[in-house]
Amino acid sequence: MLEVGRWADAAAELTAVLQVRPYDVDALCLLARCHDLAGDGPGMLDATDRALAVEPDHEWALRLRARALLKVKRRRAATAAARAAVAVAPHEWRTHAMLAEVLVQRMGVWSSVRARLSADTVLRLAPEEAGPHVVDAQVCLRTGEFDAARRACQRALAREPGNQAALHNLAVAELASERVGSAVRGFTAALAVAPDDHLTGTAHGRSARALLWRLFDVLAAATVVHAVLFGVTGDALGPWRRVLALATSALVMVGFGWLCRRAWRAQPAAVRWRLRVERRQAAVALWPILVLAAAVGLIVGAYRPAPDSFADQLRALALAVALGTFAVRCRNLLARGARNTLVRLGHRTGLAVHRAWTRARSRPGGPVGAPADERASHRVQG
Repeated sequence: MLEVGRWADAAAELTAVLQVRPYDVDALCLLARCHDLAGDGPGMLDATDRALAVEPDHEWALRLRARALLKVKRRRAATAAARAAVAVAPHEWRTHAMLAEVLVQRMGVWSSVRARLSADTVLRLAPEEAGPHVVDAQVCLRTGEFDAARRACQRALAREPGNQAALHNLAVAELASERVGSAVRGFTAALAVAPDDHLTGTAHGRSARALLWRLFDVLAAATVVHAVLFGVTGDALGPWRRVLALATSALVMVGFGWLCRRAWRAQPAAVRWRLRVERRQAAVALWPILVLAAAVGLIVGAYRPAPDSFADQLRALALAVALGTFAVRCRNLLARGARNTLVRLGHRTGLAVHRAWTRARSRPGGPVGAPADERASHRVQG
């Protein structure tokens, strides 16, 4: 039932089983898994607590409890539960994978370094499984290593082509790398595997809207270039300035229309359906208004109306709205790029410090006192 998404039916069956055998730890873990798939964090936590009350060192129950604590935003307790699972089953890759997943959700360079070490342990324990490469991709996404995340997802998909988590993370890596078209197609593929996945559905909608706004960016950038070009060369062109400016603006609009049509036809049916359904939402409804503002600013500016006329005021208003939005989007893009760069540099620095400390500790007469299981890690190359 879990495999086909019938979580409620599976939970009902397990509840009936637990009425007869209330101390069946495996049944309680399966019930927790049902709550996990249904997105019920408190219910999942209750089931794992009941299982651990029966068997405190049950590895699966500890892993599930760590995931449940993540769902209810108790990250510190989730870390403790994941570490307990690793202590109980240090040679089980899934325990290290859960620890990496928990650490990825925590802030700070040291958490990202610890997550990297746990991911490397997972890869070392089960290199032929798809799951460890998905964990590797999650850590790479957290540390801003988007190309490495993409390669990790591709390795996971080579081992299990229908792995939904790998498809989702691959699309996230594409979106983080500003490859919007590839991202939206990736989320569509992930939804085809798990249509009820809320996280992927949300990301699919966000990437579909980002595709629209990337087209607006193209038109706004063309408007800026057109205004600058004819503002600088306008006097040199003399009486030909208006004709050339209008012809160029017409070519820009024709090219933009062709680009929109091509982008629309290239998208899967699910993307077109989503944008039609969401057409009343602000992020979609504002798009044609701002495209119209950019087009008005472009064409009226090419005509170059008399100063202080109604047409000139309309041009100024349209350009202020369109180019102001474009400036905000450029600022946000630069801020994201700077933040990702800082995260990546901070993680690499922290990892280098850890490796240097590990090498120093391994030398005869080096510093002692660090945990014995902290060994130098290595990245698995794609």
